[in-house]
Amino acid sequence: MLANDEDVVCRRWDALVVGLLAGAVAQHWMVGARIAHAATICWKTGMEASLISVHVFPQIMFVLFSGIGVALSVLAAQRLLLKRSLGGYMALFSAAAYISGVMVWCALLATPFVHIVY
Repeated sequence: MLANDEDVVCRRWDALVVGLLAGAVAQHWMVGARIAHAATICWKTGMEASLISVHVFPQIMFVLFSGIGVALSVLAAQRLLLKRSLGGYMALFSAAAYISGVMVWCALLATPFVHIVY
């Protein structure tokens, strides 16, 4: 490959990383909105079990898309860290953001305030 081709490939990976970071921000926004919703209901009505009801299929999709985001972030980090690009570190950050979002959401699902609907 020519040096110019490598720059084009590197820019494409950088663009992917920006999209992955946007996805991680959206994930954290959704998780934060659900936590704020639960906190508001707890504050207004008191602490009762099953304050939030969630369906199984959206939760599977949430974890699946987060897993895809982690895999793409790690792949982008492998490609971009070889070139000592800032995008490689951003890719690692987005992978960590996806993982932390899934961990917080799964911790919320494990509480008695969430009722899983089948």
